[in-house]
Amino acid sequence: MNNLSRGATYRQGGDLRGLAGEIYLDLSTCVNLFGPPPAVQEVLRELDVQRLRPHPYEAEPLFRASYAEYLAVDAALLVPGRGITEFIHILTRLLPRDRIAVATPDYTDSIRHVVNHLPPPRGEIDTVAARLERIAAGMARYDYVILSNPNNPLGLHIPVSELAEVCRMHPQSTLVVDEAYVDFLGGERQSMTSTELSNVVVLTSPNKVLGIAGIRTGAMWTRDPRLRHAVAGERLNWPLSFLDSTVAIAALQDSSWVERTRARLLANANILEDLLDRRFDGVVKGTPVHYRFVASEYPERDHEELVQSGVVVRAFGVNQPGRAPGLRITAPADDDLPKLIDALAT
Repeated sequence: MNNLSRGATYRQGGDLRGLAGEIYLDLSTCVNLFGPPPAVQEVLRELDVQRLRPHPYEAEPLFRASYAEYLAVDAALLVPGRGITEFIHILTRLLPRDRIAVATPDYTDSIRHVVNHLPPPRGEIDTVAARLERIAAGMARYDYVILSNPNNPLGLHIPVSELAEVCRMHPQSTLVVDEAYVDFLGGERQSMTSTELSNVVVLTSPNKVLGIAGIRTGAMWTRDPRLRHAVAGERLNWPLSFLDSTVAIAALQDSSWVERTRARLLANANILEDLLDRRFDGVVKGTPVHYRFVASEYPERDHEELVQSGVVVRAFGVNQPGRAPGLRITAPADDDLPKLIDALAT
């Protein structure tokens, strides 16, 4: 087993430095592999480098206005920052550690910084109904419950109406929803920002759907003014750089590109699911996102086999807290589909 596979379960997805000089199909990072949109290349080509000289005074308000328009929310309810991860770090510093829980499996930084986990029964793969039940139990016990929805890494999505009902049943507790992948859902945007509830916090970022994870933009949305003020005060002096804001705004304005590529990526995800189902047991099927999860008792072995076939995926190890053992695999762009087909048939 090579060095990459030995350390695969402890790597942040997409770190291919262990494969330097070799050619691999990278399906380990859950971004839009069709991106970035052409508007990004255009704005960078025309960039006046003199704009980099002063401090980024307008970067935050310009991004806030553009992102609020994209999300169809009141800009006053948004706190911009450097991606969802920054807000997870701030919230877990601000809030009492013994009063926060996370519904696992979940995102790396959520399980790393929240000590109280709400896992499914050992050995069971999660379901939407089971997650919703644990969230309700968590909100009855804790002041704050965190979850990713759609879930990272399983792809399961709990409808907004069902989460909102749980929040109404537990007004003394606040639900913090990481919506990094909500933009990949087909149809109208299904976000908890559409609720009128004051005990909801939404962490959101355009980086994944726009294929621009190399910049760091995101925002926290909540109707709770106390929490907005507290979180805003914990950010760095310049929450966004000029380049972060410029690239994100250009990409957000290309709405037709988002619609076209999302449809193509979701179509490729269905092909991916079919290919995986022919090779592996344990595929979590029918999820409405652009990646699929394969539950496995031997994720390192399966990861190694795919590496040998020229494909790198995200591996999650057995007995890691907050994890479900298996592989998370992102749908490729059209040009890479033949390579994936060949690799999975090997």
